[in-house]
Amino acid sequence: MGTRWWIPPLWLLGCAIVQGSLVPSLGVRQGRPDFVLQSVVIWAVTNGAREALGWALVGGICLDAVSGAPAGTATLALVLVAFLSSAGDVSVLGNVPWLPMATVFLATLVHGAIVMVILASQGMPNGEWLGTLQWVVLPEAVANVLTMPLTYWALRRIASIDRPLIRLQFGRQ
Repeated sequence: MGTRWWIPPLWLLGCAIVQGSLVPSLGVRQGRPDFVLQSVVIWAVTNGAREALGWALVGGICLDAVSGAPAGTATLALVLVAFLSSAGDVSVLGNVPWLPMATVFLATLVHGAIVMVILASQGMPNGEWLGTLQWVVLPEAVANVLTMPLTYWALRRIASIDRPLIRLQFGRQ
């Protein structure tokens, strides 16, 4: 039986494509869910930092490939959020049902702020930070909380397939 290392990258690429093409075509202007961010944060809460950083790197590269933002914006933001969302290598926190949901909400706010800082450092005009947080990032955080149970369920199914074979992690094992 071969290893299933390809499952997380395929999942994250699928999330990036759905998020970059399907969700905008639904006509939703505010409060679009960020499935890659949800996946990275859920994995960080349930499996720790080493695995979440691998997911963030792969997910960020996928998002950078399909977005119009400067290269590396999504990758840097997701890696920082993955690190902040995890509790080191502790994986027992995933057993608390509300913790991934609360973490996804807060991580979305932090992710939005990080992206705005990155874009401002690249010379992109972002005149009204408070308005952007209020009208773009906050509705996205609510959408992420509302759609997170579906993402959580899918990731638990992925993890139950063959957990030891799908690890993407940095550092020693």
